[in-house]
Formats: sequence, C-alpha cells, structure tokens
Amino acid sequence: MQHRPSYDAPVATIRTERLDLVLLDRAWLQAYVDAEPLPDLGFRDPGNFLGGSAHVVHMRVEQLATDPGQEPWLLRAIVPRARGEAVGYVNFHAAPDERGMVEIGYQVLPAHRRQGYASEAAEGMWRWAGRHGARVLRASISPTNQPSLAMVRKAGFVQVGEQIDDVDGLEIVFERPV
Repeated sequence: MQHRPSYDAPVATIRTERLDLVLLDRAWLQAYVDAEPLPDLGFRDPGNFLGGSAHVVHMRVEQLATDPGQEPWLLRAIVPRARGEAVGYVNFHAAPDERGMVEIGYQVLPAHRRQGYASEAAEGMWRWAGRHGARVLRASISPTNQPSLAMVRKAGFVQVGEQIDDVDGLEIVFERPV
C-alpha cells in the first residue's frame, strides 16, 4: 500500500527565489509522447530541455495512466523567471512510498550548468514534498557525477547504500529526513 499524502489541488508551479518549476501535466506529457503540438505552459524551449530524456517522459506517462494522483510529484520544467525558457527538468520518481520517501531526479542542459539551477530546483522540490507528506528524501547518483555528489552532501544527505540502475549503472544512494 503506497503512502498517499493529502494535499490541496495539484500545484502547477512551485516558485523558488529565481525559478518556476512548472508542472508538465498529463496532457502535456501525452502530447510530447504523441509528437503533437505541446500545450502552452508559459515558457519557451529553445534548448530542447527534454532532449535525450524521452524514456523519462514515457515512464511518467505510464505512471499517470495507472495512477493519475501522482501527477504533482512528477515532471516539472526548470524555468528561470528572468529567462522565461526551460533550462532542464526536475521530478520525483513517484509519490511518497510507505516510508514517506521520495526520490528526486533532475537534469540541467549543459549550457546552463554551474549556475545553481539544479540545487535551487531540488531545494524547492524538497520543501514542497515536506509540506505535502514526504518524510524521507532520496537521491541516487553516479559515483562519477561530482557536481551532484557535492550538491547532496551540502544539502545534508548521507550515503545509505549503492544500487545498480538498469540505465545509469552504479549509483550511490543518499537520504535525509525532510
């Protein structure tokens, strides 16, 4: 039985100091999968922020077909308000599990890295998750991804194990309480 936190209506946008984390709703994701025109969610996409991540979009569409209530926990565009264009994405892999655990995933386009977008987006998501029932935060990171390893360590995460991901290979698993 999956832990199902209570929350008000799905939050279309989570705001941080510089960013809007814009929910890519089911209709938008389905249009992406079907290669149809995308609904306007208020941002531009000149850098193709989901390029190379079609597998992630397909997974999320399948999740939503099974459990539409997961929508607010899934894919969001990272949009710096000053730019008005997506520079990456952030998401939880699912709604909180029976432990209240959520695992984050994120990607920032190479041209926009080293500007603090991943850290700010992750912090915004973690705060939102804490307000909506999550109790444990998780991040699984390749041992060669030094920027992400530094980010989670700075955010107070501790290593709790390792795992082999079918797509990404060896990952170090980090957790921290909300």
